[in-house]
Amino acid sequence: MFLNHIGVINKNADEAERFYHGFLGLDKQKDSILPHELSEELFSVTGEIRLLAFGMGDQKVEVFIYPEYNPPSPNIPHLGLLVDNFQEILDKAGKNGVRVIKGSYKEKTVYFIMDFSGNMIEIKSSS
Repeated sequence: MFLNHIGVINKNADEAERFYHGFLGLDKQKDSILPHELSEELFSVTGEIRLLAFGMGDQKVEVFIYPEYNPPSPNIPHLGLLVDNFQEILDKAGKNGVRVIKGSYKEKTVYFIMDFSGNMIEIKSSS
């Protein structure tokens, strides 16, 4: 089994592009519209949904644009990324208005960043 993609919701296409392409550096692979029939059938949403896909190689994040989106509470769902440039991402976050959440327990520290719609992404160093 191989993970094909992760799907997230964002409120705004420009902010999604700024985060997933501009901040994370993922390639924009797709910009399309999900027809209203399919949106309703699959997601119980009346109307079309814009779909942006960002990725690197075979790994992809599908971002569904839905302006009325509010993150769940508690905000536990997340995706996890192994990154080569861990400290660079943390430094870049502060300069780009990306929220960083740091949690520590005993000798373990966990870091999350949030996209501009409140989706959580856990980051870990690949080294």
